[in-house]
Formats: sequence, C-alpha cells, structure tokens
Amino acid sequence: MFMVCGLTKDQLIHIAVRDKAVVNYVQTVNTNIIASPFLLEAVPNNYSFAQDEDTCKYSIQTGSIVDSSAASSSSLSMDFDGISSEYGNEYLGKYGSCGGRKYLSTDWEGYITHEGQKFEGGVCEFRDKLAKYSIENGFKMKYLKNEPRRVTAVCAKKESNGCEWHVHAVKSNVNGFFYIKNLNNAHSCSGLIREKRNKAMGSRLVSSIVKDKVRSNPLVRPIELITGLKENYGLDIPYHVAWYGKESATKDLHGDEELSYAHLPWYVNVLKASNVGSHCVLDCGEDGSRFQRIFICFKASIDGFRWCRPMLFIDGTFVTNKYKGTLLGATAKNGNKEVFPFAFAIVSGETVDNWRWFLQRISEVLVDEGRQLTFISDRHGAIIDAVRTVFPTSPHGFCLYHLKENLKKKYPHAVGSSFKDHILWPFCKLLYAPTVEEYQDTLKKLRDDGGSKIIDKFLADLPVQNFANAFFSGKRYGEVSNALSESFNSWIKDVRRLPIYEMIDTVRIKMMEMISRRKLASEKWSSVLCPVIEDELKNLATKGRHWRICRASESVFEVHADLSVMVNLDERFCSCYQWQLLGFPCQHAIQVIQHSGLCLYNFVDEYYKADFYKATYATPIFPIPDIEKPPPRDVFLLPPHTGKPPGRPPTKRFKSSSETKRQVKCKRCGSCDRHNRRTCKVPI
Repeated sequence: MFMVCGLTKDQLIHIAVRDKAVVNYVQTVNTNIIASPFLLEAVPNNYSFAQDEDTCKYSIQTGSIVDSSAASSSSLSMDFDGISSEYGNEYLGKYGSCGGRKYLSTDWEGYITHEGQKFEGGVCEFRDKLAKYSIENGFKMKYLKNEPRRVTAVCAKKESNGCEWHVHAVKSNVNGFFYIKNLNNAHSCSGLIREKRNKAMGSRLVSSIVKDKVRSNPLVRPIELITGLKENYGLDIPYHVAWYGKESATKDLHGDEELSYAHLPWYVNVLKASNVGSHCVLDCGEDGSRFQRIFICFKASIDGFRWCRPMLFIDGTFVTNKYKGTLLGATAKNGNKEVFPFAFAIVSGETVDNWRWFLQRISEVLVDEGRQLTFISDRHGAIIDAVRTVFPTSPHGFCLYHLKENLKKKYPHAVGSSFKDHILWPFCKLLYAPTVEEYQDTLKKLRDDGGSKIIDKFLADLPVQNFANAFFSGKRYGEVSNALSESFNSWIKDVRRLPIYEMIDTVRIKMMEMISRRKLASEKWSSVLCPVIEDELKNLATKGRHWRICRASESVFEVHADLSVMVNLDERFCSCYQWQLLGFPCQHAIQVIQHSGLCLYNFVDEYYKADFYKATYATPIFPIPDIEKPPPRDVFLLPPHTGKPPGRPPTKRFKSSSETKRQVKCKRCGSCDRHNRRTCKVPI
C-alpha cells in the first residue's frame, strides 16, 4: 500500500474493512489506477462509509482513524472479499506458501463444549475425549482428581500463569454416564499452539485411534501406525508408544488371552452342531480344568479330501501369542495344485506324544478312507516315530530341501559354497533316479565327488525307502518337498499371534472364504481338466510332434526320440518312468495317444479333472455366530502352564546357518563383499 501511495503521490488512503455479509451493499466504481499486486478499488470523493464496527478508515500517514470527509479525491479502498490472509501468494509460484490440509483430528477441538455434556462411555470416553481436546487446542493439563467416579482437570499453567481453565465431571448413579458439572472453557494463559508432539498421546490414546486399523490388519507394523498418524492426524509419536498402542488395541479387540481359553468348550460344541460331521477334540487334562491341546478337522475338509490325491503334508509352526505353543498342520493338494487345508491342532510343542496324538485323530477321521495314505514331511524325529507307530503301512517321504541342507552341514565351511552346491546336483539325481540300476550308478559318482566317508555316513542314517524314487513303495505324484506345508504356515502367519479362540475362528473363516471362492470360480470352468493341468498338457503336446512312432501291438508302441522308449497304454507305462511317477502322461505317452486317435483326457488321473476339483469344494464350512456366546466366567478352563521369557516376544523364526541369506550390495562400489556404502573402503 505504501508503494501504491508513493506512485500516485497520495497523502491519505481509505481502507474499507467490510464483512462478507455486506459485500453487495458497498458500491465501487472503476478508475484508472496504476497496476499493483493488490486488488484495489477507487472510492469517489462524495462517498460516505458507514461508521460502524464493520467499517474503519485508517490513515496511512499517521495510522489514526480519520473521517471520510477528509479524504482526497484519489482515495483508494482495499476489498478483502475473496482474498486470503496471504496476499499475493497466488503470484509467488514456488516461492509461495504450500497449501494446507484438513486432518482427522480437527473434530477434537469441539469434544469439550458445555456444562451438562454427556459421555455415554463413562470415564474412559471422557478421559479419551479430554486428552484429544487438549492436544488439538494446544494446551497441557493435569489431573487434580482422576477416579472412576469423578475427574477434575486444570490447565498446566494454572500455577505459573494463573490460567482459570478447568473441568470437573462426575458419574451418574442412575445410568452410569459421565456428565460435566463444572467447566471454565476460557484460557487466560498464552502460547496455545497445537504441537506435533504431545505427552498426552500415550499408548491408550493411540490404541483408540488405531483400533480399526488393527482390526482390519492384525499384523500392521508400528512404523506403519506412526506414518498413518503423521499423515492423517499431523501427530508424531515415538516407536514404543506405537508398539504398546497396537498391543493395547489387540487386547481390546480380542479380549484377554487367559479368558480366551474359557470359550473353547462352547466353541467346540457349537462347531459340531453347525458343521455336522466335523471331528473336534478338546483335551483338558485329567481333571478337565486346564487346556492341553485341541484338534479340529471340518466336515468340508473330510469330504473334500476324498477327491484329492491320498497324500498329506505335515509340519508344525510356532504360535506367538502369550501362551506360545505349536500349531500342527496336515495339508493336501487339490487337482489344480493348490493348498487344501485338511486338519490342524494346537499343542504345547513338537513332541512324540503330541505328534502321535495328532496322527491318531487323523486316523479316526480317515478310518473309512480305503486308500493308501502317503505322508511328506521333514526329518523331525517325533514325526518319523509317530508315522511309524500310527500309520505303519503308509509310505513316508522326506523333504528334498531339508535333505540338501542336512547334507551341506556335513561339510566344513572351508570347502566353500561352490563345492557344496556341486555335490547337491548328483544327490538330487540320486533321489530322482527311477530304477535301482540308475540309483547305484549315481551313488557311485556321488561317493567319488563328495567323498565316500562323508556320503556313506550321511546315507547310513537315511533309509532309502524314505527318499529315493527307486525304492519308494508308495505313490507321491512327483512331490519330493514339503513346500506345501510351508505355504500353509505362511497362509496362517497373520493369525498365529492372536488369542487361541480368535486364532482358531480366524483360521475357520479363512478356510470358509477359500472354499466358497474356489467353488464359485470353478463353476465357470469349461475344460475337462483343471486349468493348471490343462496348460501343462498343452505344453507337453507341442513337444515331440516330429518323433517317429512304431506300433508293436494293440497297446504297445515304440517312440523314437533322442532315445527310443516303450509306451504301454493299457498299463499306463513308459520306459522313461515319468508317467508312473507323476500319474500324468509324459510327452512320449501323449504323442502315442494322439497317434492312436484316442482321447487324451481318458489317460489322465481323475484327481486332475475339473469334476473332482468341483467335488472337492462341494461341502461348505458354515458360520459360527457368537451372538449367544456365554460370558467366560460361566466356564472354567485354565490356560496351559507356560513361562514367558523376558523381553519382547519374537515374531520371526530364526533361520539356520545353511539357509540362504540376502546378499548386501554396496551402493558405492557395486560389489557384494559383505560391506555397505558407509563401511566401503574400495578406492574409486
């Protein structure tokens, strides 16, 4: 304004401060003025401004209020309508101030308003809203009384600045609500500026804010909560406050872990009633008052397993809630090569007794199965003993991945990783060898390369009937690893830290949704085989079209590929042995079938067909509503005996030294020589 007055050589200027409500009342006329960054309107000489509280005339020269009659003919008025407090900001571009945003905490400013205000949540709701109110309005408070029936708080500057703000609320004996009885909502202290960090943002307050986030994602990390509070509320909190806030929210959502065990007897009874035919066993010890273990196999899993290959992948994974334990799982694979959860149990640990108990419950479920069952697992001693005891006639295959890791440990670190990886190649060929002759030839090469002393000692503790195809008595459809169990463990990773009741019910919900989703998806299939198998069949059919095929009899053929093989369609046999091992026609058999003009689908096992897949998910898992769940005090079931170790409980498994570790690549020199950018000393 001084710049405008200097250019126009004016001594006085009128500044009309007008309310938006009277915008249309004030009339302005356009005159020729010098351009400026401000929105100015000239006022005629004979125009008289209303002398009220909304209109003032200031003198540029003296800063005093002057009468409109003293105005010069070149008087200017400044219109404040539609202009922000940051004048000219739109002209400054990147040098201007950034635009603000409305945070979710804006409503906190009006949480405490008047005397007689009601808080139906009682003292907890009042304390929560009072803390949020103080944070948003930028002042600190302290409690004079903080009891379940009455709360009195004053401004923290009452003694230093004499601030008179205070609030007093009491609990009503009639309805249990909290009411504000006395409130002075005016501050006489200075410095009421909202801060990003406030000591009032404790773990309980954070818990009330992030509860919905924790409900939708139980494994949300504390650092994600910190970021969310920063972006949506404009608040900074320490990591430990976020961590304890998340733990408090989890406890509020799922209840006390000790009381969670008291719901299990009711849950087992309701599960059996709503899902008739399910097999559930709750072991409460000799006196029936303390939890020992629980086994659950839904009716949908029992019916669906009949249409899957007769194989079970068994493994255990740790439970990370307060009372720890182990979750034992038995998983199958459907016709589309997907995970099919069959049964699970929660026990104290992977002991021989628990594994025997788990497999005995499975034997009760499969008593009328009538098929030879094959087990795949790692070399855990308790599993080997339990399978041998409960299923003595069932073949038991060991996981190839664990066998390779065990073999690598037999060699010292001095031999290097390259040598260990080189030895694994002939060992894998040893496992996949289809005949005894091939096995012996491969074993000779393995002993020569890896050292006969180490190899012989390793194989002495490894029965050949548990890992080698040439000696395996059952049918495992080409499955040589226990990766399916690891997939199941990863699938339930989110729920293993929940209290036992919520953990079991969450697994049920995940299985219920999975069965429903796959059933609806399979109804749209038009192929004879499952989509994954259909694609594999098409890929195999494209190979070997140039091979020469000679007929020996009605069902026996000779295929001249790189090496000639014999195919017998009646016995579903190929001398490459892949048809027998996989239960799926090999590329030689596919060419013979097409050469004979026969239907290719008739030679594929029924387990791979779409009809079997649809039958697998024909039986649903029905909901278990807890609307009629009795209070936990009506049932007496104690949690298991366990000791909580000191410190924060771990949530990740400790990897063995033989497992693959992520290589750290230096961003400065680009090498992977066990250093990073900060510790790099390579000259560049």
